[in-house]
Amino acid sequence: MSSRPLLKPQKVMDAVVANQDRTSLVTNTNMVSMPSYAIAWENNVTGTFTVEVSNDYIAPVGVQPEQVDSGTWVPVSLTTPVVAAGTADTAFIDVALIGAAYIRLKFTDGSSGTGSGTITATLAGKVS
Repeated sequence: MSSRPLLKPQKVMDAVVANQDRTSLVTNTNMVSMPSYAIAWENNVTGTFTVEVSNDYIAPVGVQPEQVDSGTWVPVSLTTPVVAAGTADTAFIDVALIGAAYIRLKFTDGSSGTGSGTITATLAGKVS
């Protein structure tokens, strides 16, 4: 019996406050064609979630004080936009058959800096 590559669930945003634009941890999706995000947010989160991909991102080497944000990041067209409108909610983004090397989740703040709720996002994936 053979095994197929998969991404075990991992938090890529962990209770980040939604008072500014936020970007998740970057994930290498080589050998994983179907990544997905499960997102949960609290009250007082207003903004839009998008998925971005890159083929030229260069991952940092060694311990870094914060994530290196290099590369060209391109938004993925989502069938249904994911919008937080101020009340607690959840969403699931299934990115079907993506060929990019790296993926990340982006939150664009719509509260002009007044958001006080938090966002948690978990990434998982498998091969189609």
